[in-house]
Amino acid sequence: MFEKALILGLYSITPVHAGSGAELSVIDLPIQREKHTGFPVIWGQSLKGVLRRAYEGLDDSQSKQKTEIIFGPPTDRASEHAGAISVGDAKVLLFPVRSLKGVFAYVTCPLVLDRFIEDIEFIKSLNGNLMININTDNFKNELDKLRNDLNNQKTTSAIVFSDELMINNKNIVLEDIIFIAKNANEYKNYDELKIIPEIILNILGNKNNQSDNQPKILNKLQSKLVIVPDDVFKAFVTMTTEIIARVKINAKSGTVESGGLWYEEYLPSDCILYSMIAVGKPRIPDKNDEERNKNEKRILQVFNAQTLDDALNKIIEDLSKINLYIQIGGNETVGKGFVKTAVFVPYQK
Repeated sequence: MFEKALILGLYSITPVHAGSGAELSVIDLPIQREKHTGFPVIWGQSLKGVLRRAYEGLDDSQSKQKTEIIFGPPTDRASEHAGAISVGDAKVLLFPVRSLKGVFAYVTCPLVLDRFIEDIEFIKSLNGNLMININTDNFKNELDKLRNDLNNQKTTSAIVFSDELMINNKNIVLEDIIFIAKNANEYKNYDELKIIPEIILNILGNKNNQSDNQPKILNKLQSKLVIVPDDVFKAFVTMTTEIIARVKINAKSGTVESGGLWYEEYLPSDCILYSMIAVGKPRIPDKNDEERNKNEKRILQVFNAQTLDDALNKIIEDLSKINLYIQIGGNETVGKGFVKTAVFVPYQK
């Protein structure tokens, strides 16, 4: 039974190849995607593995024991008990798209934001009151208005939060598409919309950063944030990922080996994703009451806790320390897959 939920924010520093395996298409090694939407995703099992490795690297004399309690035993002993956390798939929140002005834009759509709010509501159902100051009902109403405005136009429209990307105060150009731009401050409940970049700032680990950089980061998100129609967003995340040709050279001949040419797909740099981590009390493997009591005492000792509820809070405290750079997916030795991560605790501990 999971009792609390955290948000894991991810910001791609380099292109990321979280592969789905071989596929009979032009791209030999595609990235992981949702089946029904085609949106990029990083599967939870991929994230759990790299988070486990990151947690093991924390400076803690009991980190190995804690790792087994939190993430579960190694594969050869996986049947002993489950871990105390469940790591969800990382969903795309903002996708970088080339812009004629301003270099690039952080692009999202009503469907992505709607699903994000549903996840926030799920987290709220577990945690109670959240530190995220958002009225989900009002936000959903504004999303419905945005969706109608974007879909009912005769020309392709987009919602922007500043004029940095705009040309002639009227249009923005993303990839090869010209959009009629409408500023988000024209909406009646603009306060509900402008909280989007503030939430993203939180889940990227900048919530408690009181330095002069915080408003700069927030302004960067606001200046480049664009909301496009759902269908256009799907086209961007399908057609504008990075495709890289790889070759294998024969060391003796100095030429490409037969069959040694293939194409790999990558999530681009500056992509922002998020995942939910559900946390429960540590599992206590037992065959009888005596063994259960023994294992429970061991768990409490490892976390220096008085009760299992206290141990749960210690797990959340430990996970919140994962605010670092990790490598996800393949091609680590060619400089791919480096991601900045941060665990955001969305409630008052």
